Amino acid sequence: MGCRYNIQTGHLQLDPVSWTDLEDVVRLKASAGVTGRLAGGVCNRMLSEQDMLTDLMSWGRAGVGMFAVRQQGRFIGLAGVQPSATAPDCHELQFTMVPGARDTALSREAATTALAFAHDAGVSRVIAYVREHDIVARQVFGGAGMSVCADRPEGCGPDILLYHSLRGAPSGASLH
Repeated sequence: MGCRYNIQTGHLQLDPVSWTDLEDVVRLKASAGVTGRLAGGVCNRMLSEQDMLTDLMSWGRAGVGMFAVRQQGRFIGLAGVQPSATAPDCHELQFTMVPGARDTALSREAATTALAFAHDAGVSRVIAYVREHDIVARQVFGGAGMSVCADRPEGCGPDILLYHSLRGAPSGASLH
């Protein structure tokens, strides 16, 4: 990836995920305690490698994808968007951090940066599925500027909320 995709925030460095991040990503995705905000959930090495390939293809096709998140040069998580498997013409915002970096402010900073990058790259609709009782994810997505859709997502359980962010949409616009 060109350097235009590398983003430095106040506390974090976000770089497009690459094969050099594979070992960190495998460890992250193998831990049941940290992957709750990734669509794929807990993954073994083979699934993590397949996810990495999907992430790299997303960067190549759409110019957006998952970022490796680092703090002071140390890998602490992932944040970014992927094409939605459930909603056409949408991307899903996802994030996850290692246990030592589970600070809501860091997660919000990473998610906010990834969301802004996706919108700046031309992604008009970004969504996120959140369990109603997942207060951390709700704080992160809400803090990133996403809002809860009034309608419950179809095909999801009653405890699932749908957050969304629309670029250039009038206030109160719905995804449906």
